[in-house]
This record gives sequence, structure tokens and C-alpha cells, in this order.
Amino acid sequence: MRVITVEEHFHHPEVGPRVMDLSGPPPIDLDADFSTFWRNFTPDRELAEQLAGGRLEHMDAAGINIQVLSHGAMTPGSLDHPDATGLCRQVNDWLAEQISQYPTRFRGFATVPLYDPKAAADEMRRCIDELGFVGTLTQGTFAGLFLDDPRFEPVLAAAEELNSPLYVHPGIPPASVLRAYYSGNWPASVEFLLSSPAFGWHAEAGIHILRLILSGALDRHPGLKLLSGHWGEMVAGWLDRLDEAIGWGHYLDRPVSDYYRTQVWITPSGMYSHNQLKFFLAEVGADRIIHSEDFPYVVRTNVADFLLNADIADHEREAIAHRNAEALLRISPL
Repeated sequence: MRVITVEEHFHHPEVGPRVMDLSGPPPIDLDADFSTFWRNFTPDRELAEQLAGGRLEHMDAAGINIQVLSHGAMTPGSLDHPDATGLCRQVNDWLAEQISQYPTRFRGFATVPLYDPKAAADEMRRCIDELGFVGTLTQGTFAGLFLDDPRFEPVLAAAEELNSPLYVHPGIPPASVLRAYYSGNWPASVEFLLSSPAFGWHAEAGIHILRLILSGALDRHPGLKLLSGHWGEMVAGWLDRLDEAIGWGHYLDRPVSDYYRTQVWITPSGMYSHNQLKFFLAEVGADRIIHSEDFPYVVRTNVADFLLNADIADHEREAIAHRNAEALLRISPL
């Protein structure tokens, strides 16, 4: 069985530290133990910064044929600084050169500077048309704004024009949200985790998709295709409630679930629960699920086996493993 995974990350060895320098102080008040926690939380540098070596060995062992790569933590795409445009270009050129060394094993998602939406749209076109990338990934909000804000209209229009999906990935919530919702009588490490991979940034990423639906962005761009990780960032399991509640206001031309089931694809992001797989198969269908691991933040030995051992039909297994990714991302089938 061919396996393509689509939420797989890398770190640019120079750009990440530069983004950290330009981003200013962290939004969390760090305590004495946070540096020890952060060292343990950070992924192995070799796995994050190199495509050869340990990453390829892991792919072979876990049964992954192709990873679709995107910049992970400290991405210049979310940097609120004029240097973001050049840093994104540097990331994309580096990734394209790395992929050229292993063209049968990797594809790329563009990193685009939301600081300058026109430049972001231009960089998206360059990455798709010239570098051969298969989509674009954005992380979280930008300066507290979601992609439904009118300033980002060039980004949405370019993605639709290129017939190239946007992966709406989580990001660290703004400091004001972090303080109001996730700070409390617990260590800084717990505050960080609660606000991000444990819960917070998943809720925000789900809200991000909902805002694109409620703002009319998917009506203005009916060809826009969105990817949402972690089993749809809570929204994919809430569609009936959204249809009922939003429907009370007679606000949209169609139910929320209709937009979702026609323009959004979800991925597991390494959350390999057979209960969740069966549930979301029933909610959105096999043609709207694409496999992912979330490497190197999540490292699973059972990437292929999770699907091989699932109690699902063979056509569903093949669709999730590779056929949906091939169709959506225009990756040539074998």
C-alpha cells in the first residue's frame, strides 16, 4: 500500500533562529523550569533539519512513501516584520533544493509572508509554478488576524487561481488570548501545552476554518480547498450542532457542513485512534481524509499499519493512504 503523509515538518537551520530573534519576547512568562522542559520538548535537530539520514530511515520503517514537507516552528510565514518576505523565499528555495535530491520521496508546501499579502500571493505562485510545490501551509493567526480578514484576500485568491490547497495549521495563540484562557496556577510548561498542542491551538485552528466559512470566503472562492489537521481541529465532529445553531440565524446560503464537506479535507496528524477514524469516516467520508503523522513532533512506528489494521473497506484504506493526496495535491500515482 502506497502511503503519502501531508503534515510533516522541517526546520530551516538559519531561518528559524533569525525568526526567533525578530519575534521579540515570548508570550508566556517563563519560569525556572521552562528551559529544561523546552529542551525535552524540542524535536531532534537532525530529524528536523535534514531530509536524509534519520528521516528517510524512519519513513522506510514506518511505511511512508512520500512526505509533504512544510516549515515547522518559528516559521517566517507568521513573522510580523519586513524581513519575512526574504526569509520565506530563503526557506522555499532551500526546501526545493533538498527535495530535488530525493524527488521520489518528498514534496513541498510553500511558506508565504502574511506580513505582505501581495508578496505572499506572488511567492505562492512562484512556489507552485516554478518550484513544483503542491500547496501552501499557514500557521495560526497573523498579528491576531485570521485569513478571513480582507487584507488576506490576495492569498485566498491566489490559492484558488492555482487550484492549490491551503493547509490551515495551528499556531501559538496571541498573548492576550493566552493570558485570558490558558494562564493559571500551574507551571509555564503547562500553560504552553494547554494553549497549544494539548488543546488551545486546535480550538483556534478550528475557529479559523469556521471564520472562512462564516465570512463568505468560500462563497467568494468556491474553488478554494482547505486542509485541516488533527481530525479537523474539533470542527469535523461538531457539524450537526453548527448546522443547527448557525441555521437559527438564517445566515448562510448553505449549511456549514455543506461548505465543510465540499471544500475541507482533514488529516489525523499522528492521532492514531481507530475510534476517531471510524467516527470521522462517518462524518465526512473517506474521500475527505488524507493521512499524516506530524513528524518530527510526533514520531509513530505504525503510520502504515494504522490503516492496514483498520476495520475499514479496502477502497477507503487506499483513498486515505494515497489516492486523496494524489488527487488533491496533483501527485502522480504510481
